[in-house]
Amino acid sequence: MIKASIGIDCGSAACKGVLLREDAILASCVMPTGWSPRDTARAVLAQLLSQTGFVQEAVQIIATGYGRVSIDFAHRTVTEITCHALGADYLLPGVRTVIDIGGQDSKVIAVEAGQVLAFQMNTKCAAGTGRFLEMSANRMGIDLAEFADLLTAGKSCSLSSMCAVFADSEIVSQLAAGKSREEVAGGIVQLVADRTTALAARVDAAPPILLTGGLADMEGLRLALAKQLGHPVAAAGLSRFAGAIGAARTYWRKRVRK
Repeated sequence: MIKASIGIDCGSAACKGVLLREDAILASCVMPTGWSPRDTARAVLAQLLSQTGFVQEAVQIIATGYGRVSIDFAHRTVTEITCHALGADYLLPGVRTVIDIGGQDSKVIAVEAGQVLAFQMNTKCAAGTGRFLEMSANRMGIDLAEFADLLTAGKSCSLSSMCAVFADSEIVSQLAAGKSREEVAGGIVQLVADRTTALAARVDAAPPILLTGGLADMEGLRLALAKQLGHPVAAAGLSRFAGAIGAARTYWRKRVRK
C-alpha cells in the first residue's frame, strides 16, 4: 500500500528530493548532481527513506527535471514546468507567476491554481542562468556565496552584452577599467534581471510572483527582479525544492481525481 510520495527533481547542478504524505512535507534532501543523475537520485531516495523510516515499496516515486529520463526506478516522470507550477502553488498559495532560475536554463511560468497557463524558457544561451552567475563569480575569483554578499552593497555598473561569452569579456574589461567587484556583480545580476523580464513579458506575468531554483535565496537577485518587474518577488524557504514538491504532489492530486 502506498503511504507517501517522493518527488525527485534532478537538475544539471543539484538533485532535490522531498517526501510527502498527502500535503505534508516529511523530509527533504539536496545533493550535487555530479556525473551520474541516476546514482545521485538513488542516494537522494535512500536519504529520504532513512529520514522517515519508510520502505521503498510504500512510496510512489515521481521524477522531474533535466535528469528525469535516467531515473529508471521512478514510477513515472512529469515535466518540470508542470511540477514547478504545482510546487510553487504549495509554497505560495495563489501564486500567478513562477520564475525558476536553474543551472542550465531559466523559465517564467504563468500559473493559476497550480496549473500552467503559459511559459517561456531561456535554453539557447547561458546568460540568465545559474551557470552564468557561477561562471561570472569564478571569473571574479570568488564563489557564489561571496558573489551574493557583494550584492548587498547595492552598487551596479552597466554591462551591455546579453551573450554569456561576450559578457565574460566585458566583465574582464570592467574590472581592468577599475570598477569594483560590487559594481560588476550588480551589473551581472542586472543582466539576469533584464533577460528574465523579457521572458516574463511574453507570458503576461502578474503578481504574486515566486522565485524558485537554487538561486532563490540570493537576496540581491530577488530585489533586482522585483525592481525590473515592478512587483514584489517572493522567495520561500523551500523554493529550491519547488520542482520536487510539485512532482510529489502529482500523486496525491491524481488520487483525488479518481
